[in-house]
Amino acid sequence: MQFFECVELVRRSASLLCLVAVALLAGCSRTPKPVYVASEATLKLPEKHQRQLQETLARYFGTPLNPRLRLPTGEPADDGVPKLVDVIEPDHLAHGAAVFNRRCAGCHGTTGDGMGEAAPYLFPKPRDYRPGTYKFTSTPYGAKPHRSDLIRVIRRGAKGTSMPAFPWLPDEDVQAVVDYVKVLSYRGELEADVARVAELDYDADQEIDSVEFIDSVTRIHDNWEQAAYQVVLPVTAQPKYTDETILAGRKAFLNKGCSKCHGKDGRGQTDWLSSEFIAAQEALPEDKREKLNYDAWGLVAPAADITSRMLHGGRRPIDVYRRIFTGINGTPMPAFEQALSQEPDTFWHLVHYVESIVEGRQVEGLDQVVADEPVTTVNQ
Repeated sequence: MQFFECVELVRRSASLLCLVAVALLAGCSRTPKPVYVASEATLKLPEKHQRQLQETLARYFGTPLNPRLRLPTGEPADDGVPKLVDVIEPDHLAHGAAVFNRRCAGCHGTTGDGMGEAAPYLFPKPRDYRPGTYKFTSTPYGAKPHRSDLIRVIRRGAKGTSMPAFPWLPDEDVQAVVDYVKVLSYRGELEADVARVAELDYDADQEIDSVEFIDSVTRIHDNWEQAAYQVVLPVTAQPKYTDETILAGRKAFLNKGCSKCHGKDGRGQTDWLSSEFIAAQEALPEDKREKLNYDAWGLVAPAADITSRMLHGGRRPIDVYRRIFTGINGTPMPAFEQALSQEPDTFWHLVHYVESIVEGRQVEGLDQVVADEPVTTVNQ
């Protein structure tokens, strides 16, 4: 036998042994079946309520491997159990769950609670879908996102965060995972609603009335359905992007309350993210500490550093316009819709000023723009 033939035989034998070893190991250590985790609020309830809540959630939303989105039909209940109907094809949701569990759960967690295995090592933390709150939307403050908003985040990611872009993901996968993320939001919001009602209104030995589930899930569904018709459109046409509109935007930035949080230089409050800053604050008497803002997920929420040139919600002019017009859900960033209603061109001037910072555009006279007195602020 030739030398090279011997080498090839050894190589093939080694490969075969590796395959056998992998197969044996796979058979001995199966991947745990994914399960939805109960919320902290649910775990504080009496055992009877916990059991009823989890059983009802399973009826409405299935399991991670067999997810459903079922809603009450409005027909009379059988033996006290409301009749439900699937509003999304189960096979489509199963496909979405498979995509999510393969590509998203590592950060966002199987339950969509933002507690995946990688979460402890990431900042900002992965989004918790359960409250049903989404930061970067094309819809008004407090509204659910339009479907295109979720698709955009998946396709483009979120700049300045650990959320990657998935431009190569097949459209079938994207559409399915969007619907599955909505299921996680429906489920989490319904769980929180009913857990809150059970704690306040029900004794430990009482059965939670099915109407509590029906009213909550109907409201949640209506809010998602309405989002399809709530996209915010500019109230005026965008003017030409010029030095003059940038200067006007700089003046508005100093006078309409933007600099109050983002600072006159647009660098935001990023020092809040420093452990040294937090330690220094904690060392001060309570009445001397800087008042920190928090978001809906309980995390410190500093105003963004615009000079970082990373706009998490997108850098298209319309994206920036909507952040100013509607604010950012779940954060201290307010909506300026009412504050600037009498001067609608100011929205675009602010957009152009932000764009100029992101682009590093040099504008003559920008440093000479000063704030009027007193500075107008927006209620937060």
